Amino acid sequence: MAYNEDSSASGHDEPWIQWFCGLKGHEMFCEVERSYIEDGFNLYGLRTCVSNFSDCLDLILDRIGPDDSDDSHLTQSACTLYGLIHARYIITAHGLDAMYNKYASKEFGTCPLVQCSGQPVLPVGLKDEMGADTVKIFCPKCQCVYHPPPVRSRSSHHGGAGVAGVDGAAFSTTFPHLFLMTFSNLVPDPLPKDSAYIPRIFGFRVHMSARQRASGGSNTSSSSSASANRQQQQQQANIAENNRRSSSAGRRSLEAKDKIEPSTAIPAETAQDQAVAGSNPKGGGRKGGTVPNALAATSLVSKQGIEEDGSAKKTKSGKRKNDNESGSSNNNMSKISNGDKRRRKAEN
Repeated sequence: MAYNEDSSASGHDEPWIQWFCGLKGHEMFCEVERSYIEDGFNLYGLRTCVSNFSDCLDLILDRIGPDDSDDSHLTQSACTLYGLIHARYIITAHGLDAMYNKYASKEFGTCPLVQCSGQPVLPVGLKDEMGADTVKIFCPKCQCVYHPPPVRSRSSHHGGAGVAGVDGAAFSTTFPHLFLMTFSNLVPDPLPKDSAYIPRIFGFRVHMSARQRASGGSNTSSSSSASANRQQQQQQANIAENNRRSSSAGRRSLEAKDKIEPSTAIPAETAQDQAVAGSNPKGGGRKGGTVPNALAATSLVSKQGIEEDGSAKKTKSGKRKNDNESGSSNNNMSKISNGDKRRRKAEN
């Protein structure tokens, strides 16, 4: 919590809560009602979070005077306890009303984004545990979280650590969103999509490739060596892939050469040689590939021989038929000539 030893409670006449909220940098805090702090139900579970809980509570409620609390450690613990009580109070009905007045008067500050045009912001904590993180500001228009601006105190006796020392747990992670749900009329319209800032040089938009080249030029030697290793590995992978493809293409060509189509004519001598080589177990042919080829060649040769014999027989039968026809015609002619000779003799 933002507390400086020089800004201790000693020497002031106002109540402790007003003194605490009046410190420089504590503008985000509201004054918690005394009746809320006196109700033990509202403080359930806080006794284990702060040491000297009873003394800190008496100091906050002014049950002990400032002169009786010269111990700086006690004052620091009282500031922590008040922050935890404050986180519970601002989500109640009275607490939301008190924070509404501060939001309307822009006591929490405005959004630093230019496109938001001075939109009022709300305090928010990123953690609910004390000492985890400092307070941040939430803009309901751009839906972004920012660091609050630093507070410059006029003297070292006021302000202490400023807003930067205020614990975020004093506002919790719930407050700004519950506040906007309660007062829905305060929710602004979101930023239009075309409101984003566009970098330009002489009126021209800066292309994304320029940023990539700039970031690439600022890389260290380790990143360049890593990229070189990746390129080398890619080249090796490409070479291995090419070798694999060439070897597979060679195997496919050899397998195509080994296969013989059934319609291909094979000479008789070659077919007989292949048949002998396939039947020989010690032959040079490959197992399972020579014997079927030889058998196919042998059957093809035998088929050709049968066809040649059949054509020869057909030729001989045709020749005999022609000879018979020519012989019969000669006999008929001889008969006709003999009959003419006899007729001529009878006439004479």
